[in-house]
Order: sequence, then structure tokens, then C-alpha cells
Amino acid sequence: MSASLRAAAPVARPRAPVRFRRRAPAVIRAATTADADSPPYQVAARKDLYELRIYGGHYVCRAPYNNREKGLAALMSYIEGGNEESKTFPATQPLIMRYECAPGTEDVVGKTMELSLGAGVADPPASAEPEAVGVAAAGGELVAVVGFEGVATPELAGEYRRLLTAAIRSDGLELAEPDGFRLATYGQLYSLKPRLNELMLKVKPPGA
Repeated sequence: MSASLRAAAPVARPRAPVRFRRRAPAVIRAATTADADSPPYQVAARKDLYELRIYGGHYVCRAPYNNREKGLAALMSYIEGGNEESKTFPATQPLIMRYECAPGTEDVVGKTMELSLGAGVADPPASAEPEAVGVAAAGGELVAVVGFEGVATPELAGEYRRLLTAAIRSDGLELAEPDGFRLATYGQLYSLKPRLNELMLKVKPPGA
């Protein structure tokens, strides 16, 4: 390579590593943001990087999506009365997005989003638009959760997924859904305040 080409060539800059504090503060802050209508859970253990939570059973409205605004609109339609009983439900937090990846890759091949229907819901009505949004039972599982603040870009979510996966395996645990992950977001969708996020991986119970 000539001297002129070497001078014009861009200099590769190393990507700054993601830095964590003990018990990621966004996890703690998100826990204070949740209320009685949020998905119920108990903290089974707190690790240096993450929390292990046992989620109780609850109902959610869930929508497949490619465009986040359209997916959220479908969820809001259901909880504002777009169901067979015209029943309304509380606006709950967090908004949880589930991502399915091609086996062994980070290539997302399917996405859904969901909102809890609130505490005490036992028999939610069917959706008035089942092709856009449905009702599902969730919970009854062990989940590892790492919190972080800011905009959850695909690159940042991917890095947290890799780091959380490594930490889980280092602790002798095994992923229950190795080709999928979840991202929970707290706060108003269009707020300018720092967003609280939780990346979540389902874990097999020890000895299972």
C-alpha cells in the first residue's frame, strides 16, 4: 500500500466495552417502577451482573409485529376495549418484546410484544381482532435479568445477551430458550428521560 493510501485509510477504533456495576442499577430502579399490575415475580438470587427471578402466572395480551408503533397500537386497542366483552384493562409496565433468533445466530426471525393484563385476571376475553392481537398465559418460569439504561439498540441488546449468557453458564446454569431473548422497557414510549431496560433470558431450574 502506498503512503498516500495508508494516510487515507480509516483507523479502526476498538469498541468500548459495556461496563457494569454490581447489581445493575437499572434492575433496581425498574423494580421500583413496577406495581401490583406488573408481571408478578420473586427474586431468587442476586448475582454480580444479574438477578434470577421466579415469575408467577399471569395473562398478557400479545401481538406479532414488525413495526413497534403498530404492535403497540394493537395492544392498546385490546386493553382499551377491543375484545369480545368490551372490557378495559389497566395500562401496565413493562412493555415486553420477545425475539426469536435463527438457531445459533443473532438473526431475529420473529418478534412479538406483550403487556400484562393486571393482577387478578383469571379469564380474559378473546380479542376482537385475533389476527392482530391475542391473549396468552405467561410466567411460571425462572428468568435471568440484567438491567441497563438508554436506547436499547440491536447492537447493545446483542452485547448484553452475550454477556448475560456467559454469566449464566459460568454460574452452572443452562438456558431454557437458547435461541430467544426478551427485552422489557419501562417508562413512557416517547419520553426524553433515560429509558430503563431489562434483557431477560429464560433459565432451566437447577437440576432440571
